[in-house]
Amino acid sequence: MKVFRSVIQSIRQNRLRSVLSGFGIAWGIFLLIIFLGVGCGFKDGVMKMFNTFAQKSLFVYGGQTSTATKQLNKDTQIVFYRDIVDRIRERYGCVAFSSVEMTSPTLTLSCNGKTTIASVKGVDADYINIRILGVKTGRGLNKMDNYRQRNVTVIGESIKNVIFGNQDPIGKNIDIGGILFMVIGVLSSDDLFSIQERNSVYVPASSYVNNFNSEGKLSSFCISLSQKANSSEIEKDLRDYLAWICGFDPEDEQAVYISNIETQTSVFESLFRGLEALIWIIGVCLLLSGIVGVCNVMLITVKERTSEIGIRKAVGATSRSIISMVMAESVTITFIAGFVGIVLGMLVVVLANKVMLPMLDTDIMNNLQINVPAVVAAFIILCLCGVSAGLLPALKASQISPVDAMRYENRG
Repeated sequence: MKVFRSVIQSIRQNRLRSVLSGFGIAWGIFLLIIFLGVGCGFKDGVMKMFNTFAQKSLFVYGGQTSTATKQLNKDTQIVFYRDIVDRIRERYGCVAFSSVEMTSPTLTLSCNGKTTIASVKGVDADYINIRILGVKTGRGLNKMDNYRQRNVTVIGESIKNVIFGNQDPIGKNIDIGGILFMVIGVLSSDDLFSIQERNSVYVPASSYVNNFNSEGKLSSFCISLSQKANSSEIEKDLRDYLAWICGFDPEDEQAVYISNIETQTSVFESLFRGLEALIWIIGVCLLLSGIVGVCNVMLITVKERTSEIGIRKAVGATSRSIISMVMAESVTITFIAGFVGIVLGMLVVVLANKVMLPMLDTDIMNNLQINVPAVVAAFIILCLCGVSAGLLPALKASQISPVDAMRYENRG
């Protein structure tokens, strides 16, 4: 207790110097918490984009051959057919969902004298499980719609607003390219990652073939794999299998493009791990600069208190007690400054979530998080830094002899 009373007295006597020495510590830990909170919020916002797809899903797009083979000439357009998708589902037992994806050129949509244009997609019922589409009102496409070749459609919110305004579109007919389709659902578009669905129009694949694509050609299709499947291995094998079926070179990257959602997610996760490591490096460097400031202040303090330390040793104080006194002051300054920085950092994160993010109204930056493990780790680092900052001045103070202290005082 005597040591801490002495520390408090020393800090009170040198308030400005103590505040300035602790500012670097507080500022460093404050910025570290802010950076980590912003980094976590940005990561969650970006990763939320991938939640609009099944995690283990592959989207396959036909391209043009860049090399000639025995079956195909160079610059041949690769197209697929439903039987290819069915064969893939039979070949790979790990395929949970599959869907064709047929896209039309821009078609005219009209109802009650109101008209707009949009691209129409013909898909299977499983498509909603692969793309994870949200339905705001009504329902999505189901297997019976495809089986019975129903002329039904699910439309985006912008299409609904233009054609139907404030009216409920469910059950009403809409003219799509000269064919009447009944609206059975309206897609959700509540955030940045589903806003692209505002202008979407989906119809059953079988109905699409009957009305717009009599040949049944597919420019793309998609599959979703079971959780235990290795998507990278399936992707490679799928490319070889498609090359064998369609006749293009397996090494021809332009013939077929496969978008592996899991691989893309992994790339972004690696990016954010690197970003987090960079944030920690910057934060630790800021803390070290603050620690250097504390160390300098403690060296000055030891020099100013040379006479006092000499007197203490003359009346029986041990080197251990002198070291404890100096280090206790260093740790106290570091602890108080770090505590203030942590509290202010957490307060700013909370205020940002409640005030700034609602004002910005953006989904790319999700809820900022207080990284509790990071705060604990930062606190431990602070304690170690406080000990390190006081170690050199404490050792120097313990080596002062009473005789040298008296000479120093007389010389002043």
